[in-house]
Amino acid sequence: MTYDPMKKEFLISVLFILSFGISTATAQDMLVATKVSQKATVMQRIGTTDVTVVYHSPLAKGRKIFGGIVPYDFTVDGVEYPWRAGSNQNTTIAFTHDVMIQGKPLPKGTYGLHIFVKENEWTYIFSKNSESWGSFSYDKEEDALRVTAIPKKAPYQEWLSYNFTSRQPQSAILELHWSNIKCGVTITVDVNANILADLEAKEEKTVDDYIKMAQLTVAKNPSEVDKALAYVDRSLEIKEEFRNQMLKSELLQKKGMAKESKQHKEAAIALGEGFPYYYYYPLSFMLLEGDMQKARELLFQMLKKEPENYIVHLALGEYYIKDKNQEKATFHFGKAYEYAGERSKRYTGYMYLSNKLILETM
Repeated sequence: MTYDPMKKEFLISVLFILSFGISTATAQDMLVATKVSQKATVMQRIGTTDVTVVYHSPLAKGRKIFGGIVPYDFTVDGVEYPWRAGSNQNTTIAFTHDVMIQGKPLPKGTYGLHIFVKENEWTYIFSKNSESWGSFSYDKEEDALRVTAIPKKAPYQEWLSYNFTSRQPQSAILELHWSNIKCGVTITVDVNANILADLEAKEEKTVDDYIKMAQLTVAKNPSEVDKALAYVDRSLEIKEEFRNQMLKSELLQKKGMAKESKQHKEAAIALGEGFPYYYYYPLSFMLLEGDMQKARELLFQMLKKEPENYIVHLALGEYYIKDKNQEKATFHFGKAYEYAGERSKRYTGYMYLSNKLILETM
C-alpha cells in the first residue's frame, strides 16, 4: 500500500475526535467545520516589537467547547495532548525581538502555539516546531517555554479569536476568546534594549544612530559611561554637531571631568544651529531638570541674538504653555508662524491657530 501522509493525518484526526466519545456523524461534521474555519492574522506592535499570531478560527455551532470538544486535562498514559489553540494547521506566534511571557524570557522567533487546558488553569506552550499540523505531532521535547494563565468567564462569542488587550507602552495581554471563556498571557518587551540591539546590528550607522546608542546605553545601565562615550566618539568621527558635542560634555560631567566637559560644551555652543540647539537644548532644562529659570534665560539670550528665529519663538511658545501664560504662548507661536519658511508654515500655523483658539475661549 502506498504511504499517504495526508491520509494518515486524516485518520489521526478522526481517531482524536472519536476518542472523546462523539459519534461518527458528529466527527464528520466537525472535520467539515474545521476545513471551513477562517484563517486569521492579528498583529500588535508593542514598543518596537511586532507580535503576530496566525490561526484558524472555528465556530462553536452549538457544541460545548471547553470540557467538550476541547477536553480538560487530556492525558493518556502520562502523555499530554494539548489543544492546537485554533483549528487546521499549527497556530503560530512570532516575535521580532526577545520578549517576556508572564515574566519568563522567550527569544525572538516563530513558535507553534499549543494550550494544555484544565478547568481552572491553562498552560500556554511555545514550541520550537511551528510547522506541525495542529497538535497531533506535538513533542514536549520541542518546548521553548511553558507558562500558566487563569481562564475567566466572558460574554459569549461564537467564533474563536485572539486579541491584544490592556495595552501599555511596553506590554500587552494576548487574549484568546471563544464561547464564554477568555484566557490571556502578558507579553512584555524592553523597548530601549530592543532599539539598541537593532542599532548595533545595523551595518552602516549614522551620526543619529551613534548618538541614540550612547543615550540608550547609559539609560539602560548608568555605569556604562565609557561605552556610551565610545559611541559618541564614533559619531564625532563622522561629523561634529551640537548634539554629539553636548552629549559628550554631559557624559564627561558624569565621570567628574569638569574641565573636559566645559570644553566640549563650549564647542557644542559654537556649533549650535537648528532644532537641537534652539529648541531641544533650552527646553531640556525645563522638561528634564525642572529648571524653568535656566530655560528662560537661554531662550531670551537666543532671542536677543536672533529675534527673527522662528525656532526660538516656537520654544518660547512651549515655555509659556508650561508657565501657564496662554497670551504670551500664542504671541510667540504667532511670531514663529510669521518668520517660518515654507517648509515649516503648516506646523507653525497649526500651533498658532490652535493656541489662538484656546486663548479666545478662555
